Amino acid sequence: MRPAVVTIWVFINLLFFGMCGYMYVLWSQYWLYMVGEVNPTPSPYDQQIYFYNHGFMPTEKYILIPKRKEEAKIRSRKHLKDNSTFTVVKDSKPRFPNVRNSNFELDTRKYRCKRNTNDFDCLSRTTEYKEKLLREFRRVILDESSAFKSGSENPYSVQFEGPRENVESKIPDDVLCDLKRVEFGTLKRSDLPVESYLRPFLPKRAVFENKFFNTCAIVASSGALYGSNLGRFIDSHDLVLRFNNAPTINFEKDVGKKTTIRILNSQVVTKKEFDFLNSNLYKNVTLVAWDPGNYSSSLDEWIRKPEFQLFENYMEHRRTVEKSRFYLVDPRTLWGLWRFLQSNTMSRLRKNPPSSGFLGLRLLLPICGSVDLIEYIPSTRVTKRCHYYDTDINAACTFGVWHPLAAEKLITYRLNVLNDTQVFQQGFVRIPGFKKMNC
Repeated sequence: MRPAVVTIWVFINLLFFGMCGYMYVLWSQYWLYMVGEVNPTPSPYDQQIYFYNHGFMPTEKYILIPKRKEEAKIRSRKHLKDNSTFTVVKDSKPRFPNVRNSNFELDTRKYRCKRNTNDFDCLSRTTEYKEKLLREFRRVILDESSAFKSGSENPYSVQFEGPRENVESKIPDDVLCDLKRVEFGTLKRSDLPVESYLRPFLPKRAVFENKFFNTCAIVASSGALYGSNLGRFIDSHDLVLRFNNAPTINFEKDVGKKTTIRILNSQVVTKKEFDFLNSNLYKNVTLVAWDPGNYSSSLDEWIRKPEFQLFENYMEHRRTVEKSRFYLVDPRTLWGLWRFLQSNTMSRLRKNPPSSGFLGLRLLLPICGSVDLIEYIPSTRVTKRCHYYDTDINAACTFGVWHPLAAEKLITYRLNVLNDTQVFQQGFVRIPGFKKMNC
């Protein structure tokens, strides 16, 4: 009888203390989240990437200041409360360290291999850097999966109920075959009904239909490219893809001068600051623009209400530019890529579309023998500098806030076929094209 009483007593105590511990963890996570929400000095990490992703130029000095209304004219489904009153509650937070803080070192020259570095030391530095970087990607993903974050923002009404798996435990060829099965492409004239006003302006074929390139390069806009001397290597590829308004003039030594295709977000096409219809950046190249529709929107719904009104400039370009090679991404296929990312990530991802970099990868894999992504996964040249062509400091450009960048880069690294020295010292990963896969 006595052993039974003792067993019950121990069980009750374990249950009680377990519940207390669970409630304390929830309470601590709540306050960690609230620190970020109510702090009167929001992090520039979040501010800058927020404004950049909402169409402000990198040179514009927009700062989120409570009670300033003139800078808050942003679409309602993504707006920040411009006249919110911030309140800091003192002495009631649990004494837990802030797990959201990162100890990842940027401008990490100590990990770089020099000409006189022996092979053993170079491998050791590379391995240490790789482990820190991948750990940081995992930390960012885990942080973004917080229950207080993941359910708080869903501007595109995303609904996902599929499996979530760890890509690092899967066979790379299987992951690449899964990616191949994800539909992604550009709109053709036949995709729209005859009565659609946009239909006559769409091309009859998809981008690069019936074409093939042996070697392709995707050039990120990363600040790590500054001083990289990768220009000649980049130009050696048959096809070179760049993004948005990233220039080549005066940066040829680092980023090359060849441009075959540019992927543009709809803000670049729409906003006057980018001078889309007149700038030489967007001439004599193939252009692919994307704009996110709602998760379950039809094509007709998206055309009636895009996030940014890109169609006027799209049609003008198709009307006035001789042999215009301008394509629009089918917005429904953006979410197929997001589902692929989420199904290969154990933690919840932000319910926002993938980055242009990941869209570019999926766009090229069917038409390229191999795709080299240049400084997409940051090498030991990683820096707080956001872009190679400006001096803005913003770590969010590397690890992401709006796009699920950390998950994209972990998956991309898993698909890579090069050795770690090439990835983390030289600055590029290589992924085999779909035609080389037996899926």
